[in-house]
Amino acid sequence: MDTTANTPNAAPVSQSEKLLYSQFRRKINAEAARSQIKKLEYDLATVKAGLNYLKTACADANSLELGAVCVLPCFVKNCSTYLGAQKKCGLVACISSPHGGDATTIKVKAVKRALNDGADEVEVTAPVAHIRDGNFSYVKKEFKKLRKATRNKSLRIDLECNLLSHEQIVRACGIAADCGVNSVKTSSSAYSGGNEIERISEIKSAVKDRCTIKAEGVATVLEMSSAIDMGASVIGSKNAADVARAILTAADTDL
Repeated sequence: MDTTANTPNAAPVSQSEKLLYSQFRRKINAEAARSQIKKLEYDLATVKAGLNYLKTACADANSLELGAVCVLPCFVKNCSTYLGAQKKCGLVACISSPHGGDATTIKVKAVKRALNDGADEVEVTAPVAHIRDGNFSYVKKEFKKLRKATRNKSLRIDLECNLLSHEQIVRACGIAADCGVNSVKTSSSAYSGGNEIERISEIKSAVKDRCTIKAEGVATVLEMSSAIDMGASVIGSKNAADVARAILTAADTDL
């Protein structure tokens, strides 16, 4: 039997209802965008980033409410001032980059100094040479001392995975998790597509959710999305401000 004639017509949607729906969609999109942007960290740990550049970048990071800015230890105090007392993003000191070749005592002193200067977290490069040499007792002792030096602050270890074998990555990640390291970073080098995804997978398997994972060198929203899908919860990028703006633009237009 044809019931079409008995089916009531849908009530027309008023302009005010359309406006409310559009505002609701915009709010949901904006909240999702802000959540993604909080995962972004602005990689400013380079000698090319002088004080004038850092001042502008910190203002940008605050305005966009990025997760953090990452800087060389010598600029922590300056950037703490630039971000201000009411800062809207964190401050991370990158210590002993790129190969972690400093003695443990030097790293420990640098960690304490960075925290005293205003860093919220420290990102210390692992002793890559010792990992490659199989001296894991040294690695364990260093991680324990660094964990103690950070007190109640977050400790992140940069493994420079591109310089390590699968076995070395797995072993170092296991030690980091056992020593209470909060997060493990893939490397300081540029995002390497499939290789980066593989590194994230290796780390995730090794730490078994005992540490978070930071993927470094991401340049686009697509690369960021891929890294997050594989298990990274923190995304480092020299283009963090541009990536954040792209996310906000996409959220604003997806209505």
